[in-house]
Amino acid sequence: MAKRKKPTGNPIPEWVVTYGDLMSLLLCFFILLAAFSELKQEREYQKVVDAIKESLGFRGGLGVANTDSSVTNSVTSLNEERAKRAGDKRDSNINWDSNVVGREDQVSVIHEGQMAAIGGTLPFEPGDAELSDFHQEMLRSEVAPRIRDQRFIVRVVGHAWGVADVGSGKTLDELAFDRALAVKAFLVQECGVDATILRVESAGATEPVSLDGGGGEAGGGNRRVQVWQTGRTVDQTHPDPNFTGG
Repeated sequence: MAKRKKPTGNPIPEWVVTYGDLMSLLLCFFILLAAFSELKQEREYQKVVDAIKESLGFRGGLGVANTDSSVTNSVTSLNEERAKRAGDKRDSNINWDSNVVGREDQVSVIHEGQMAAIGGTLPFEPGDAELSDFHQEMLRSEVAPRIRDQRFIVRVVGHAWGVADVGSGKTLDELAFDRALAVKAFLVQECGVDATILRVESAGATEPVSLDGGGGEAGGGNRRVQVWQTGRTVDQTHPDPNFTGG
Protein backbone atom coordinates (compact mmCIF):
# COMPACT_ATOMS: atom_id res chain seq x y z
CA MET A 1 0.00 0.00 0.00
CA ALA A 2 1.37 3.35 -1.04
CA LYS A 3 2.21 5.72 1.73
CA ARG A 4 0.56 9.15 1.84
CA LYS A 5 2.96 11.86 1.01
CA LYS A 6 3.41 14.57 3.53
CA PRO A 7 2.63 18.08 2.25
CA THR A 8 5.67 20.03 1.30
CA GLY A 9 6.27 23.74 2.00
CA ASN A 10 4.69 26.04 4.52
CA PRO A 11 0.86 25.93 4.76
CA ILE A 12 -1.12 29.10 3.83
CA PRO A 13 -2.17 30.94 6.98
CA GLU A 14 -5.93 31.28 7.51
CA TRP A 15 -5.75 35.06 7.81
CA VAL A 16 -4.66 35.28 4.18
CA VAL A 17 -8.09 34.11 3.04
CA THR A 18 -9.79 36.77 5.18
CA TYR A 19 -7.37 39.38 3.90
CA GLY A 20 -8.10 38.43 0.31
CA ASP A 21 -11.85 38.75 0.89
CA LEU A 22 -11.33 42.14 2.49
CA MET A 23 -9.30 43.39 -0.46
CA SER A 24 -11.98 42.18 -2.86
CA LEU A 25 -14.67 44.02 -0.92
CA LEU A 26 -12.60 47.20 -0.84
CA LEU A 27 -12.04 46.95 -4.58
CA CYS A 28 -15.79 46.64 -5.16
CA PHE A 29 -16.41 49.56 -2.82
CA PHE A 30 -14.07 51.89 -4.74
CA ILE A 31 -15.55 50.73 -8.05
CA LEU A 32 -18.99 51.71 -6.74
CA LEU A 33 -17.66 55.10 -5.65
CA ALA A 34 -16.24 55.71 -9.09
CA ALA A 35 -19.52 54.63 -10.68
CA PHE A 36 -21.57 56.91 -8.42
CA SER A 37 -19.41 59.88 -9.34
CA GLU A 38 -20.48 59.50 -12.97
CA LEU A 39 -24.23 59.54 -12.24
CA LYS A 40 -25.63 62.79 -13.63
CA GLN A 41 -29.33 61.99 -13.58
CA GLU A 42 -31.25 61.82 -10.32
CA ARG A 43 -33.44 59.12 -11.81
CA GLU A 44 -30.46 56.83 -12.31
CA TYR A 45 -29.15 57.58 -8.82
CA GLN A 46 -32.52 56.72 -7.35
CA LYS A 47 -32.41 53.36 -9.09
CA VAL A 48 -29.07 52.61 -7.45
CA VAL A 49 -30.42 53.62 -4.04
CA ASP A 50 -33.47 51.40 -4.50
CA ALA A 51 -31.28 48.46 -5.53
CA ILE A 52 -29.06 48.86 -2.46
CA LYS A 53 -32.09 49.12 -0.19
CA GLU A 54 -33.58 45.96 -1.71
CA SER A 55 -30.34 44.00 -1.36
CA LEU A 56 -30.03 45.03 2.27
CA GLY A 57 -33.63 44.10 3.02
CA PHE A 58 -34.68 47.63 3.83
CA ARG A 59 -38.39 48.05 4.50
CA GLY A 60 -40.36 50.96 5.90
CA GLY A 61 -38.92 54.14 7.27
CA LEU A 62 -39.08 55.03 10.96
CA GLY A 63 -39.14 51.44 12.25
CA VAL A 64 -42.74 51.58 13.42
CA ALA A 65 -44.54 49.96 10.51
CA ASN A 66 -43.35 47.94 7.54
CA THR A 67 -44.26 49.68 4.31
CA ASP A 68 -43.01 49.57 0.75
CA SER A 69 -43.00 53.35 0.38
CA SER A 70 -40.22 55.74 1.22
CA VAL A 71 -40.30 57.94 4.26
CA THR A 72 -42.50 60.91 3.42
CA ASN A 73 -40.69 63.35 5.70
CA SER A 74 -37.25 62.79 4.19
CA VAL A 75 -35.45 64.50 1.33
CA THR A 76 -34.75 61.25 -0.53
CA SER A 77 -38.46 60.44 -0.71
CA LEU A 78 -38.86 63.29 -3.19
CA ASN A 79 -36.04 62.21 -5.50
CA GLU A 80 -38.22 60.22 -7.85
CA GLU A 81 -40.77 63.00 -8.24
CA ARG A 82 -38.03 65.61 -8.68
CA ALA A 83 -36.30 63.43 -11.27
CA LYS A 84 -39.48 63.24 -13.33
CA ARG A 85 -39.80 67.02 -13.26
CA ALA A 86 -36.13 67.54 -14.02
CA GLY A 87 -36.07 65.63 -17.30
CA ASP A 88 -32.59 65.96 -18.80
CA LYS A 89 -31.51 68.78 -16.52
CA ARG A 90 -28.55 68.12 -14.28
CA ASP A 91 -30.11 69.88 -11.29
CA SER A 92 -33.84 69.68 -10.64
CA ASN A 93 -33.67 72.97 -8.69
CA ILE A 94 -33.11 74.86 -11.93
CA ASN A 95 -36.28 76.61 -13.07
CA TRP A 96 -36.49 77.36 -16.77
CA ASP A 97 -39.98 78.85 -16.59
CA SER A 98 -40.33 82.62 -16.76
CA ASN A 99 -41.39 84.42 -13.60
CA VAL A 100 -44.96 85.55 -13.09
CA VAL A 101 -45.49 89.24 -13.82
CA GLY A 102 -47.48 91.05 -11.15
CA ARG A 103 -49.86 93.95 -11.46
CA GLU A 104 -47.25 96.46 -10.34
CA ASP A 105 -43.77 96.68 -11.86
CA GLN A 106 -42.32 98.52 -8.85
CA VAL A 107 -42.15 97.72 -5.16
CA SER A 108 -44.53 99.81 -3.08
CA VAL A 109 -43.66 98.47 0.41
CA ILE A 110 -40.43 99.16 2.27
CA HIS A 111 -39.62 96.54 4.89
CA GLU A 112 -38.99 97.84 8.38
CA GLY A 113 -36.32 95.33 9.30
CA GLN A 114 -35.39 95.00 12.94
CA MET A 115 -36.72 97.33 15.63
CA ALA A 116 -35.47 98.08 19.13
CA ALA A 117 -37.39 99.64 22.01
CA ILE A 118 -35.92 102.94 23.21
CA GLY A 119 -36.43 103.68 26.88
CA GLY A 120 -39.30 102.31 28.91
CA THR A 121 -43.05 102.39 28.40
CA LEU A 122 -44.68 105.77 29.03
CA PRO A 123 -47.97 105.09 30.88
CA PHE A 124 -50.90 107.53 30.82
CA GLU A 125 -53.86 108.15 33.08
CA PRO A 126 -57.34 107.32 31.70
CA GLY A 127 -58.49 109.91 29.18
CA ASP A 128 -55.27 111.95 29.54
CA ALA A 129 -52.76 112.89 26.85
CA GLU A 130 -50.66 115.39 28.80
CA LEU A 131 -47.03 114.64 29.67
CA SER A 132 -46.27 114.41 33.37
CA ASP A 133 -42.94 115.18 35.07
CA PHE A 134 -42.23 111.44 34.98
CA HIS A 135 -42.73 111.36 31.19
CA GLN A 136 -40.54 114.38 30.62
CA GLU A 137 -37.70 113.05 32.75
CA MET A 138 -37.74 109.67 31.01
CA LEU A 139 -37.75 111.30 27.58
CA ARG A 140 -34.84 113.58 28.52
CA SER A 141 -32.66 110.94 30.17
CA GLU A 142 -33.46 107.66 28.41
CA VAL A 143 -34.93 108.35 24.99
CA ALA A 144 -33.52 111.60 23.58
CA PRO A 145 -29.80 110.82 24.16
CA ARG A 146 -30.11 107.60 22.13
CA ILE A 147 -31.79 109.09 19.07
CA ARG A 148 -30.76 112.75 19.04
CA ASP A 149 -27.83 112.44 16.62
CA GLN A 150 -29.06 109.38 14.71
CA ARG A 151 -30.53 109.10 11.24
CA PHE A 152 -32.58 105.97 11.94
CA ILE A 153 -36.34 106.39 11.73
CA VAL A 154 -38.03 106.29 15.13
CA ARG A 155 -41.65 105.21 15.56
CA VAL A 156 -43.63 106.90 18.34
CA VAL A 157 -46.66 104.67 18.85
CA GLY A 158 -49.61 105.72 21.00
CA HIS A 159 -52.06 103.31 22.66
CA ALA A 160 -55.45 103.69 24.32
CA TRP A 161 -57.76 101.33 26.17
CA GLY A 162 -61.23 100.88 27.55
CA VAL A 163 -64.28 102.92 28.39
CA ALA A 164 -62.28 105.23 30.64
CA ASP A 165 -60.40 106.54 27.60
CA VAL A 166 -63.58 106.79 25.55
CA GLY A 167 -64.98 109.04 28.27
CA SER A 168 -62.51 111.73 27.20
CA GLY A 169 -64.78 112.58 24.27
CA LYS A 170 -62.32 111.20 21.69
CA THR A 171 -62.13 107.88 19.95
CA LEU A 172 -59.44 105.47 21.08
CA ASP A 173 -57.49 106.07 17.88
CA GLU A 174 -57.63 109.85 18.32
CA LEU A 175 -56.56 109.73 21.97
CA ALA A 176 -53.70 107.32 21.18
CA PHE A 177 -52.51 109.63 18.41
CA ASP A 178 -52.64 112.68 20.71
CA ARG A 179 -50.45 110.87 23.25
CA ALA A 180 -47.86 109.99 20.60
CA LEU A 181 -48.02 113.52 19.20
CA ALA A 182 -47.32 115.00 22.65
CA VAL A 183 -44.23 112.79 23.00
CA LYS A 184 -42.96 113.84 19.56
CA ALA A 185 -43.50 117.55 20.32
CA PHE A 186 -41.54 117.28 23.56
CA LEU A 187 -38.66 115.40 21.91
CA VAL A 188 -38.39 118.02 19.18
CA GLN A 189 -38.98 121.21 21.17
CA GLU A 190 -37.34 120.34 24.49
CA CYS A 191 -34.78 117.65 23.64
CA GLY A 192 -33.46 118.79 20.27
CA VAL A 193 -34.40 115.63 18.35
CA ASP A 194 -34.64 115.96 14.56
CA ALA A 195 -38.35 115.93 13.64
CA THR A 196 -37.67 114.21 10.30
CA ILE A 197 -36.73 110.91 11.99
CA LEU A 198 -39.90 110.71 14.12
CA ARG A 199 -43.00 108.91 12.89
CA VAL A 200 -46.19 109.36 14.93
CA GLU A 201 -48.54 106.37 14.88
CA SER A 202 -51.75 105.39 16.61
CA ALA A 203 -52.35 101.77 17.54
CA GLY A 204 -55.60 102.58 19.32
CA ALA A 205 -56.66 99.58 21.39
CA THR A 206 -55.31 96.96 18.96
CA GLU A 207 -52.09 96.10 20.85
CA PRO A 208 -52.88 95.65 24.57
CA VAL A 209 -50.27 94.30 26.95
CA SER A 210 -52.92 93.22 29.44
CA LEU A 211 -56.43 91.84 29.01
CA ASP A 212 -57.63 92.13 32.60
CA GLY A 213 -60.40 94.58 31.82
CA GLY A 214 -61.18 97.86 30.13
CA GLY A 215 -62.56 100.26 32.71
CA GLY A 216 -61.12 102.22 35.61
CA GLU A 217 -57.67 101.14 36.68
CA ALA A 218 -57.99 97.73 35.02
CA GLY A 219 -55.85 97.50 31.89
CA GLY A 220 -54.04 100.71 32.78
CA GLY A 221 -50.79 99.47 31.30
CA ASN A 222 -52.43 99.52 27.87
CA ARG A 223 -52.69 103.33 27.95
CA ARG A 224 -49.16 104.10 26.91
CA VAL A 225 -46.68 105.40 24.35
CA GLN A 226 -43.76 103.32 23.15
CA VAL A 227 -40.75 104.53 21.19
CA TRP A 228 -39.14 102.18 18.67
CA GLN A 229 -35.98 102.66 16.61
CA THR A 230 -36.14 100.95 13.22
CA GLY A 231 -33.34 99.61 11.05
CA ARG A 232 -33.80 102.06 8.16
CA THR A 233 -32.73 105.66 7.83
CA VAL A 234 -34.58 108.69 6.54
CA ASP A 235 -32.10 108.88 3.66
CA GLN A 236 -33.26 105.47 2.47
CA THR A 237 -36.90 106.54 2.27
CA HIS A 238 -36.64 110.11 0.91
CA PRO A 239 -34.14 111.65 -1.52
CA ASP A 240 -34.23 114.96 0.38
CA PRO A 241 -35.62 114.31 3.90
CA ASN A 242 -34.69 117.81 5.16
CA PHE A 243 -36.29 119.51 2.14
CA THR A 244 -33.19 121.49 1.30
CA GLY A 245 -33.94 121.46 -2.40
CA GLY A 246 -30.73 119.55 -3.12
